Amino acid sequence: MVTACMQSTTVMSTADAPEWVRSEPDMYPNFKYMSATGSASKAEQAKARALSNLAKIFEVQIREVSTTSQDTQTSKKDGIETVASSARIASTVNLKTDKMVQGARIAEQWQSSTDLTYHALAVLDRAQAGNNIRGEMRDLDDQTEHALDQHGRREDVLLKIADLHKANELQQDRETLQRTLKIIDVKGKGSPARWQLAELNEQLGRELRDLPVQTAIRVDDIGGLSNILQGAAANAGFNVGGSGYQLAASLEKQQPIDQGDWHWLRATLKIELIAQDGVTVIGYQSWPLKVSASNPSQLDARMLKEVDKKLKNELLNSVLQFAT
Repeated sequence: MVTACMQSTTVMSTADAPEWVRSEPDMYPNFKYMSATGSASKAEQAKARALSNLAKIFEVQIREVSTTSQDTQTSKKDGIETVASSARIASTVNLKTDKMVQGARIAEQWQSSTDLTYHALAVLDRAQAGNNIRGEMRDLDDQTEHALDQHGRREDVLLKIADLHKANELQQDRETLQRTLKIIDVKGKGSPARWQLAELNEQLGRELRDLPVQTAIRVDDIGGLSNILQGAAANAGFNVGGSGYQLAASLEKQQPIDQGDWHWLRATLKIELIAQDGVTVIGYQSWPLKVSASNPSQLDARMLKEVDKKLKNELLNSVLQFAT
C-alpha cells in the first residue's frame, strides 16, 4: 500500500488545520471517493496509517467471509516513535486487502504547528476501483464458463467433479469481489453473479456422492488407518464402498526419539488414487508428520489423531488436484 503514495499532493503548512482533518474533504466528496486519514510523528508513518485505515473500511465490512486481525504496536525510544503493525488474514477465499485498495493514493498532507504531528489523507477513486474489480470479475466469469462447458462435455466422472470444483472456487472468489464492489459502489449494488454458489455446491455434493471409491491400505505401521481413511473419504463426500476408483493409503513410522523427559515420533502418510482399470496411478501425495509426548505410550495415539486431521483437511483437495 505504501507504493500508492506516489503522485500525492504534499502541503506542509503550519496554518490552521485543513477541513479534511476534521471532516469529509470537499475536494474528494464521498459519492466519488472513499477516504481515510492517518496521523503520526513522521510523515511516512502518517501516510501508511491513512492507507491502512482506508483498507480497514473493507476489512470490517467483509468480515462475513474473512477473519482479519490488525495488530499495531507503538513504542517510543529516545524521542523517536516507531510503529510495528502486522495483518493476519485467514479467509475461505484469497482475500487480499492490497487488491481492494489498488489505486489508492495519498492526496493531501499537513503538519500541525502545535504538536508537529503529521496528517495524511488517503483517497480511492470509486469509479476507477470499481472498473478494476469488474474487470477481475469478468475474468473469473469467463474461467467459470469454460470450466462448466468442459464439465458438460466430459464423460469421466472424476474429471467432471474437478471441473465443477474449479467453477465453485472461481465463484467464491467472485463473491468476495462482489462484496468489495458493493462497498465501493455508492448504490451498493455491485454486479450480481450469473451462477448461484448454493446451486454449484449442491451439484458438487451430488456428483461426489455418485463417485464410486474403494479404500485400500498399503502399509499401516500403527494400526487403525483403514477406519480413518474410510471416515475421511466419507467426510469428503465420496461414495465409499462402490467399485470404481481406488483410494490407497499407507502410514510408515520411524523409530521414536527419546530425549529423556520428552519423546518424538515421525511418520510419513501417503495416499494415491488408482484409476478404474485398477492399475493406472492418477495421482500421489505424501505428508511428513511429527508428534511429541511426555510418555512414549501416547505417541501412537497422537500420531493417529494427526493422520485423521490431515486426511479430513486435505483428502478432497488432493483428489481433485489429481484429476487436474
